[in-house]
Amino acid sequence: MKVEEFNVLYAIHKNNGEIVKEDIAVKTGYEGYRIKTIVEELTKKGWLNNRITELGYKNLNEYKVDNAIIMAAGFGLRSLPLSRFVPKGLYEVKGEKLIERQIKQLIEAGISEIVVVVGYLKEQFRFLEEKYGVIIVENDDYYRYNNISSLYAAKDYIKNSFICCSDNYFNVNVFEEYVYDSYYSCKYTEEYAEEYCVTAMNGDYIAEIHKGGSHAWYTIGEAFFSKSFSKTFLKYLELEYGSSEMKKMLWDDFHIQHIEELPILLVKYSDEVVQEFDTVGDVIAFDPNFVKFRDTVLAENSKVKIKVPDIFEKYGDIERYNSMITDQHTGRLHLNENTFGPSPKCLDVLKSVQLQDLYEYDMASKDFLVEEISSFFSIPEDDIYIHNGSAELIKSVFSIALERSNCILTSNPGWSYYASLAREKFCDAYYYDILKDDYSYYVDVEDILKKAEKYNPKIIVITSPHNPTGCKIDGKAIELIVKENPESLILLDEAYWGFSEEDIDVRRLVESYSNIIISRTFSKYYGLANMRVGFGFCNSKVKHIFGLDLPLFRESSISRKMAVEAMHDKVYYEEMNRELNRVKTWFIDSLNRLPNVRAFQSECNFAAVRIERADMKQLKDRLWENGLLIRLFEDRGEVVARISIAQKDIMEKTAHIIKKYVLNEMR
Repeated sequence: MKVEEFNVLYAIHKNNGEIVKEDIAVKTGYEGYRIKTIVEELTKKGWLNNRITELGYKNLNEYKVDNAIIMAAGFGLRSLPLSRFVPKGLYEVKGEKLIERQIKQLIEAGISEIVVVVGYLKEQFRFLEEKYGVIIVENDDYYRYNNISSLYAAKDYIKNSFICCSDNYFNVNVFEEYVYDSYYSCKYTEEYAEEYCVTAMNGDYIAEIHKGGSHAWYTIGEAFFSKSFSKTFLKYLELEYGSSEMKKMLWDDFHIQHIEELPILLVKYSDEVVQEFDTVGDVIAFDPNFVKFRDTVLAENSKVKIKVPDIFEKYGDIERYNSMITDQHTGRLHLNENTFGPSPKCLDVLKSVQLQDLYEYDMASKDFLVEEISSFFSIPEDDIYIHNGSAELIKSVFSIALERSNCILTSNPGWSYYASLAREKFCDAYYYDILKDDYSYYVDVEDILKKAEKYNPKIIVITSPHNPTGCKIDGKAIELIVKENPESLILLDEAYWGFSEEDIDVRRLVESYSNIIISRTFSKYYGLANMRVGFGFCNSKVKHIFGLDLPLFRESSISRKMAVEAMHDKVYYEEMNRELNRVKTWFIDSLNRLPNVRAFQSECNFAAVRIERADMKQLKDRLWENGLLIRLFEDRGEVVARISIAQKDIMEKTAHIIKKYVLNEMR
């Protein structure tokens, strides 16, 4: 049957079998003379005789839709946490469950056999069997394979079939009782989208599809398989489904592999026809009232008490420390990263990586990074330990040193990570003061000694240079604290070592005292934050004790080789530090010329900034709106900004926004 014959015959069927040219023209878009010609041809064939004949229906029924298969087995990972409790197909959008809306549209179109493929939270779909008479097919592989596994689970039903996604919302009913040929529904995008984009056509048929594109039609999930298409599709599916690689495909990828043998039309839809929802945000943009559904589901499930083993119950009220999450890669002035970056020689390490660097454990008798640190700092190897980042190193120290009901002494203001780790061990945290004058913060050593005597802390944490204020403590003060508190472990956190001159005799301290442990990192000064290499020093007599909580295997040899290259490139880091300090001095001086603003001197790669009578949260939001992220901390009732130092143009932009805020917004 020719497509024109099908369209006219189906239009007559939709018109209760009556041949009314005006109605046929509306449904087909054909001119009157063309309709007259096609009707005459169909009459000659015996398919029409004022109405559709039995022979006409016999031919038309070759195109009758047998069923619809709705895929509803997936996790909906991009809709977490809501999809943890409700499958996307059961989201209530504009008063209807998504999958129910589709089922009702299919039934309205005359499609009585509807197959729903379920997997994740499958029991929630069972009501559809009784309510609509659908057939439930379980995909037991939903958790490990992709949606090609759902089609495989429903393969016995694939004939003249609609293939649907449970989370599409059709504003109008696009389903038909008869369909001429296989098609894939598509929408158009001007901007780049990580979708399956049609990149070539062969007439009205799709000839080529690629993942990702712009100014292109992209597939949206709803499709129709004709009997001939299904026969070929199932032949390849049966032949190839044994491969685990193939099972992990989307059916789009499988189709792309056989696109020449599986011709499929492109059907164009607009936003007025269909909405597809990848995230909860997409749903809310379409239906703002969906917020109520989301919040209700999350609130109800937050009250559900899940029985956990008794061993975990004690941790019920403990919250894990988390750093600020961001997908932004520019203007990151909130994490104290070294935005000037590491030595280019670190990148050269990757050029020499061999396969054995990936699959072998480093079990050599000597750790080449320990040897390099020993040579660089003139400290015996027995006094050096390595960990995957100083934060993890500090956590290991706390894990070994603390027992329930112990306490620690740390600074106020200070990095809240230390207190968080103490709470994880069911220990208390007490605080000593970091004071300030007009232009600088400084450590109150007398307060440390006084509080240490009062609370008898198991660990005294001293950060130098100090986060978040940027001040330092001198070596004599450190030694005094160590000597006066022989029963306490002094944890000297020197994460920001390198940005200022060292004035602590680390070697003498660790060789003379067994109650001090010093932590450092390659994340800050050396700019290797994502390589996760921390190191530190302690007396060799107690090193084996702290080693009990160190990683079983050494940190990645690739990361350690980068650390070695960084230490070798002194010229690069000296120049980097000069430039950073030049920008930092300019930034601090510029802010200090503004009324009511105080930018404090800093020995780190950041600066603390206080603005009198300012809404610092509002300033933070203003900077964020301009692509700049900062961190706020509290200092005895005042809110102070901690701003990392980046390249000059970024700091000029930051200073300009702060100046505008101070001069205009605070009037």
